[in-house]
Amino acid sequence: MRSISVRATERSPGRPRGVALLALSVAALAGCGDSGGEGDGESGAEPVGQKLGGSVSQLVQCSDWNGATEAEKIATIEDVRSHVNVEDTGVEAPALTDSEAMEVFDNGCDRPEAQGFRLYLLYARAIAFKPLADIASGEVTAPAP
Repeated sequence: MRSISVRATERSPGRPRGVALLALSVAALAGCGDSGGEGDGESGAEPVGQKLGGSVSQLVQCSDWNGATEAEKIATIEDVRSHVNVEDTGVEAPALTDSEAMEVFDNGCDRPEAQGFRLYLLYARAIAFKPLADIASGEVTAPAP
């Protein structure tokens, strides 16, 4: 069985080289220009990670996070937040602030074995404990027993 790299470099006998060059040119030009206003709006940065259905929230991992710029991290937080904290679902979930989400992702992704962790899972688990963290920090009072 041939390796993928060997098959990718072999030329197919029936395909002219010009068709392949034309396809590469079209693909390169498709990536140029304005992004259409996606991203965080202020800096124009795009969220990091592989997109699925126009969003990175399902697939973005710690390895993507660790290689991102500050603006890309904010855009990624906004994308993940918009899919985890969906309104009108009947489930109330507190949203993390940008700084809280940044702290969760930075701390959750700092170890080498965490590189495959999905950020939306880290975010969802963090919001599950947010009410307790707010009580512990004194931001809200605990409910009476």
